[in-house]
Amino acid sequence: MNESLYQFLDQTPILSPSSVEDLLRFWNTERLLHAKELLLNFQQKDSNLYFVKKGCVRLFVVDNNGEQINMGFGYENSLITCFQTFIEGKPSLISIEAVLETELLAIAKSDLMQLIHTNPEIALWYQSMLELTLTGHIQRQVELLTLKPKERYAVFMKRSGHLINRIPLKFIASYLMMKPETLSRIRARIS
Repeated sequence: MNESLYQFLDQTPILSPSSVEDLLRFWNTERLLHAKELLLNFQQKDSNLYFVKKGCVRLFVVDNNGEQINMGFGYENSLITCFQTFIEGKPSLISIEAVLETELLAIAKSDLMQLIHTNPEIALWYQSMLELTLTGHIQRQVELLTLKPKERYAVFMKRSGHLINRIPLKFIASYLMMKPETLSRIRARIS
């Protein structure tokens, strides 16, 4: 049994110990990614939900000028997937790449759906996870549209400050929709 996944699932009040055990049985595919290795490339399909045991991945798109724009990060004790391909089965519009050496555990969608159809607690947990993801994405869009760069950086530090010395600042700047130079100026003013 994977201790970090067990703790992640066990802290969810929705899940009873037996539901946690049911879920743990199906998180049985381990994956190790080296830094800069792709988990999912643009236009690929993937039907797995991943738990990040160790490390960090980034979700990004490539714009018409060939620039990579970071949409988010998955780090220790978080779930990650391209929900578009996971839910709809369509080719991904994003890529997922390891920023650091990253250890993942995967559960296949088919196994998760079977559990959802037979266990109401797991169905409620999955629904709750989707709702939290959706509200997080909406909150991020509001922040990008309404906050000044310094305010976006402050929100990032509060939410994900543990990443600041672990991953390249250019990835964080892209995620915050600013140039690396702008991020450097903001950091210099604060310290």
